[in-house]
Amino acid sequence: MVSCMAKSLRRWLLVQLAMTEQSACDISGNMQCASTEETMQTAQSMLAVHRLSDSHHQKNVQIPLEDIRVLLFITTHLPPEHVEFLQKCWPGLISNSALLQRADVLFYTAQELPSDLNTTVFQGKKLRVEHYENPGYQAGAMLAMEAATTQGWFDHYDWVIRVNPDVLILDDALLIKNMMDLGVDGIFADCHDGNYTMGRSEALVNTDFFAIRPSQFSPASFLQSKEYKNAEFQMSDIVKGIIKNQRDRWIPGTNMHGKCRVHGPKVPVLHSHTVLSQCPLAPGQPVNRDIE
Repeated sequence: MVSCMAKSLRRWLLVQLAMTEQSACDISGNMQCASTEETMQTAQSMLAVHRLSDSHHQKNVQIPLEDIRVLLFITTHLPPEHVEFLQKCWPGLISNSALLQRADVLFYTAQELPSDLNTTVFQGKKLRVEHYENPGYQAGAMLAMEAATTQGWFDHYDWVIRVNPDVLILDDALLIKNMMDLGVDGIFADCHDGNYTMGRSEALVNTDFFAIRPSQFSPASFLQSKEYKNAEFQMSDIVKGIIKNQRDRWIPGTNMHGKCRVHGPKVPVLHSHTVLSQCPLAPGQPVNRDIE
């Protein structure tokens, strides 16, 4: 905190110096302006260097998890299988995860939630439910983000994790590490199974799971007149700036079998229908995550 205050004060002093010297030059109109201009240029150069230093410093700053406001955004048309995932799998997931324990929960659903979910699955958590009329598979996926961004549901949160009920966060270490890093704005999974960590412009962003800083969205982000083949193409277009600036990180070791569902031998996030029979899951389970 002291370091941040010192940097802010130094930046303010440099700006004030530049402004003061410029005012002196404008008033006097004499030969002293030459030296004044040199002083101002020096101050401006120092300020530019300071800004560059701040930018470099930010990329290495780690924010404590307890200072990060996280929203778990669960979207579903709520078929019976999704209810089973919520009831059988999610209590254990939350119990095993420091990240999920801290997260608020927002449901975007086409059906009423079972009345016992608040006490059996999300007990003690801040839980909010928003309803919609299901327009179909892909349209529903795109509608969820449009509704959230235009209506300000993500306001006041530092990170949003978007999942379906059958997308399970098994290990949170990778997510926590990158969410604490001020140099990271988004954590994604690539439908093309690319083997990289950042800056992959050819990636197709999976929309069954992603984590992102909502500050990267505007209320108009999902109101484009442009038509997209599906939600993945839309999201890939919207986050292309994050990828270009290498502020993206990717789930490693995915093997999506051409279906754009997150699985792979050791993935920390798993989208599998067959894993339901193994719930509740202990830490480290399932051992084999290359399952559909």
